Amino acid sequence: MPTENQSFLALAQRAVETGLAWARERDVRMTFVVMDVTGTVCAVARMDGSRRITYDIAVAKANTALAFQASTAELAGRVKPENKIAIGQLAPKIAFLGGAVPIVRDGAIVGSIGASGGTEDQDVECAEACLAAVSA
Repeated sequence: MPTENQSFLALAQRAVETGLAWARERDVRMTFVVMDVTGTVCAVARMDGSRRITYDIAVAKANTALAFQASTAELAGRVKPENKIAIGQLAPKIAFLGGAVPIVRDGAIVGSIGASGGTEDQDVECAEACLAAVSA
């Protein structure tokens, strides 16, 4: 869990603020979602000019990182491309696309961060920057 002086909401907000700064520096319009361990969205930001679908994708990515307890970039490399669509149709809240990471505290997963709106590489880099900001 977050330290005694830091609530999960504060952590989630810092992750979102980091994502917004990262995206602005690169002129990329993105959406960020932070979920707690129960899968509840605790913080979200959708930048002006980002596509509406980026919210749904960020949620699915964050849910996937939480459910599988791994980064979606890692998971995406393990799933055959032809299976990604079939899995998505069977489980619409699952997305094997890079751009989400679990948040780990004291060896336990306490939530996840999902980013969407850039290229897959940008989403991965941004999610990792958000995680670094809340892990420091």
